[in-house]
Amino acid sequence: MKTRFISKKYFMLSIALIILVVAGVTMLIKYEQPGRYSSTNTKSKTIDRHFTKAIEYMQQRQYEQAVAEWHKLMLLNPDIPEVQVNMGFSLFELGKYETARDFFVSAMERYSFQANAYYGLAIVSEQLGDMEGAMGAMRSYIHLAKDNDKFIRKARSALWEWERQLEAKRKSEVDNKQTTP
Repeated sequence: MKTRFISKKYFMLSIALIILVVAGVTMLIKYEQPGRYSSTNTKSKTIDRHFTKAIEYMQQRQYEQAVAEWHKLMLLNPDIPEVQVNMGFSLFELGKYETARDFFVSAMERYSFQANAYYGLAIVSEQLGDMEGAMGAMRSYIHLAKDNDKFIRKARSALWEWERQLEAKRKSEVDNKQTTP
């Protein structure tokens, strides 16, 4: 009798395990359907093609062409923060600082942990003469960036330099106020 109970117990556990495995496989198949989450659908392929082309243009320093590709990508999917950031960097290189700033801010609004958006905002703020904004954005970048990020040393160096410049400017202003009757 006891043997029969143990056999029945293992049989029921085996059935439960089989049901769990079948359910798991079914879930995997459901979420791996082509066109649902993979890049096999047409829109995803188009996005991948434009993204790759835009990056190639940036690497070749052909920023006008890169801007055109980023624009096409935004028409396909306006919610990709990397597109916003790279549009910002392309516009920065073209000297369109105010517009670049808007794209960096837009990327941060879409995804607040987009570290390179803060880096972009910092360098564009410097160009626009907003040193306080540049330092705040760079501090945020340093906070969000991983330790092995290839730009982290450059960011720390820029922050140090900006702090010294601002300190010297403030000291100069204080000295001028004291010498002016």
